[in-house]
Amino acid sequence: MAKFRKAAIACGLFATAAAWLWTVTAPAQTADRAMAFQRGIGLSHVMAWAAVAPGPSQEFADPPFADVTDAELSAQLQTLRRTGFDFVRLAVDPGPFLQFQGSRRDALDRMLIDRVKLIVASGLAVIVDFHPSDIQPDYTAQELTAGATAPVFRSYLQLLERTSGLLGELHSDKVALELMNEPPVSPRAWQPMLEAAYAAARSRSASLLLVLEGGDEASAAALMAMRTAAFAKDPAVLLSFHYYDPYQFTHQGAPWNAARYLADVPYPARARSLDDALTATAALIAQSDISASQKSFAYQDAQARLEAYRASGFGAATIANDFRKIADWAHAQGIPDSRILLGEFGARETALQLVGDGATERAQWFRDVRTAAQANGFGWAVWTYRGSGGFALAPNDASNEIEADIAQALGLTFRAPRRAEVLPVPFPVPSPATGISTPTP
Repeated sequence: MAKFRKAAIACGLFATAAAWLWTVTAPAQTADRAMAFQRGIGLSHVMAWAAVAPGPSQEFADPPFADVTDAELSAQLQTLRRTGFDFVRLAVDPGPFLQFQGSRRDALDRMLIDRVKLIVASGLAVIVDFHPSDIQPDYTAQELTAGATAPVFRSYLQLLERTSGLLGELHSDKVALELMNEPPVSPRAWQPMLEAAYAAARSRSASLLLVLEGGDEASAAALMAMRTAAFAKDPAVLLSFHYYDPYQFTHQGAPWNAARYLADVPYPARARSLDDALTATAALIAQSDISASQKSFAYQDAQARLEAYRASGFGAATIANDFRKIADWAHAQGIPDSRILLGEFGARETALQLVGDGATERAQWFRDVRTAAQANGFGWAVWTYRGSGGFALAPNDASNEIEADIAQALGLTFRAPRRAEVLPVPFPVPSPATGISTPTP
């Protein structure tokens, strides 16, 4: 316990010194660096959820993250830029970076930096989002947040130090590092780990833009419970929260969520009667492979959740009020609106939302969330481009475009590529054919 207190005091002193150093040395224009991160989308199909090789060793497949080529990624990035996004949130599984050693680890660093360079060369900014997965049990979010003195968390701090140094060497205002996606512990438990993570990243770069989240899986409530003294005055920090309310709508049919048996849920809550939702929910439960008694309980539970949702009257005004509370909290902390980031929001697409009322209502939810974020001066990043449990905005693997109605709801405008369009390349980028970095012309 005494060692922990000394470590916490040391981290606090370092964080304060780092924030002061940044304040006195940063150029004036860095106050506006958040403007490069206004309209974003998650990339979860490139470097997240690293595969584990067969066998009992639990070794990650080598090389990991080989499913998407640089040429494929480049084409996708060009589409996202033309659609109107200005940044991507690159989800990166930290597991292989923690497990691999020596030359294999060096190769991973090169892969990450090359892909960051490719993204920036496409005209987009990038948040490198360390995004723990549950595929390898040693490196889940729960394991990584076991405590500030846990050995795996100390290794994670070394990962943040090393990555911060590598990203900082790019000297780009369009590159940021997110310390951890959705810490699953309480705000109180996460606070000392957050401060240690911030200090670790700052130890290798005084100027790299950092993205910080609260505990409780980055909930808005956890953000507003965050103690910000260690980094509130650091202009190169964005404070992020995630938004998936109401879960009855955004997660309907998700097998891992309490809304697993809900279907055809309206938005806003009173846009339609519950008759359609109750009928579709009953059909979904009937198709499940659970027992008759479990089906009866599942329907009663689903009905109660739907009725509670309708009684809430959830709609655009609810979202606006939720975001206004965050803005008020930020003002009380002396944090500008531009440094608050809605780092993730999304709604699953079900078969009943492909056309008609379901499609219209889903698009309306995206519009209402995006509008509320922008009304408060928050940047935002929608979840996600491809893959990921029904949240993908690309309609299929054969198309790089995102759904047209969702693009419109996000206030984006598609711009077809000009034939001779050339994008600025600020530093060497990997050749799609070889993967080897080559100097710019």
